[in-house]
Amino acid sequence: MMNMKWKPNISNKNIIKRAYFIKQIRNFFDNRNFIEVETPILSQSGNTNVYLHQLTTKLVYNSKHSKKLYLVTSPEYHMKRILAAKIKKPIYQICHSFRNGEYGQYHNPEFTMLEWYCPNFNLYNLIDMVQQFFLFLRFPVFKKISYKNIFLSTLNINPFNTNHNILFNIFKKLKLIHLYNKNENIYIMIQILFDLYIIPKLGFHYPVLIYNFPAYQKTTEMINNNIAIRFELFYKGVELGNGFQELTSSDEQYKRFEEDNKKRCLMKLPQKKIDYYLLKAMKSGMPNCSGMAIGLDRLIMFLCKTKSIHDIISFSIKQS
Repeated sequence: MMNMKWKPNISNKNIIKRAYFIKQIRNFFDNRNFIEVETPILSQSGNTNVYLHQLTTKLVYNSKHSKKLYLVTSPEYHMKRILAAKIKKPIYQICHSFRNGEYGQYHNPEFTMLEWYCPNFNLYNLIDMVQQFFLFLRFPVFKKISYKNIFLSTLNINPFNTNHNILFNIFKKLKLIHLYNKNENIYIMIQILFDLYIIPKLGFHYPVLIYNFPAYQKTTEMINNNIAIRFELFYKGVELGNGFQELTSSDEQYKRFEEDNKKRCLMKLPQKKIDYYLLKAMKSGMPNCSGMAIGLDRLIMFLCKTKSIHDIISFSIKQS
């Protein structure tokens, strides 16, 4: 007990800087007539995404009645329910979110998320706003490049027109052959190359925005001609956030939730309770909109010129 580190990870200097940057971020949105909202961090429904692992707890009503609850991986579903209630204004939120199985230089199971949604915005409107936001925070102008072109420029392959023989040779050349699986979906193999070879090289001079991802990776975004209408933003080899032109069809969203749970079954992962509140909200009339989610701890890490998010959060999970 005598050797326990009780002090915060973050320096007093960075406590002040973090508070300043969060205040500036709020000013950015408030000056553009956004409404700041607050939504629950506990939900009766889960996130079906097979790549997200949720923390859970139990709500005890009394000695005979209890219910499993999920800590949210993002405020997305609740914020969309606010949009569907016809608020007719852009909304934003700064809140804590939770993801299990994630800890390291850029990860903590409990982290701070910045998320916003703009009614009547398409993806290009959102990209323009994200550029304004990063310029406001004094980042360099970012570079935009499509998912297809980043593969052509780095690995000389078209990710939408390749085959397992080509991928096998690339994995072998990059000394990643231990990760290659000829029986796996080809887009999963392509995503491994993106995650392990391309991302670490992105954005060392300026942020890089990658757009037009394969529809195979669809979650809650619109799809057009087998292209997911979304983007991801990277800086110094780290993903900072992603933006979607949001899906508005409740029927299609239900279908995707069901597909996710089928994948979970095949992967021997627990199935998640579908969020019928969200589906009902979408069915009532979800407005056309685009939304952006940013890992705020990572963003502040770069603004404070540190190398780990643990330098700019008060207490990591290991000190909690």
